[in-house]
Amino acid sequence: MLPGDSEFPSFSQTGCIAFIDDLLCFMNPKDRDDLKNLLRVLSFLPSPLLRAFLRLCQTHRTPTLRMVELGLKGLVMSLYYSNKTDPRYRGRTSHDVIGFALRRL
Repeated sequence: MLPGDSEFPSFSQTGCIAFIDDLLCFMNPKDRDDLKNLLRVLSFLPSPLLRAFLRLCQTHRTPTLRMVELGLKGLVMSLYYSNKTDPRYRGRTSHDVIGFALRRL
């Protein structure tokens, strides 16, 4: 979903996946369990099959596939734009690229 380009780092480069528990702790327990089950199943798919499934979620607008797409995209985007990175990551963050910085008024 976020492969990176000349400016933005890829999702995997940032190491932000390590902070998934920060998001999951705020989820409704039933939703969290459903997401964990989905991720567990997806983790067994070979990469080409996983890509095909994600493409299917984007192109077929059945309610279930739409919810899967929204859930996965929300998770990935929330982690990526949280500006949390692996301590070993030394590249530019998404906040650096878009020029975002919190300031006190």
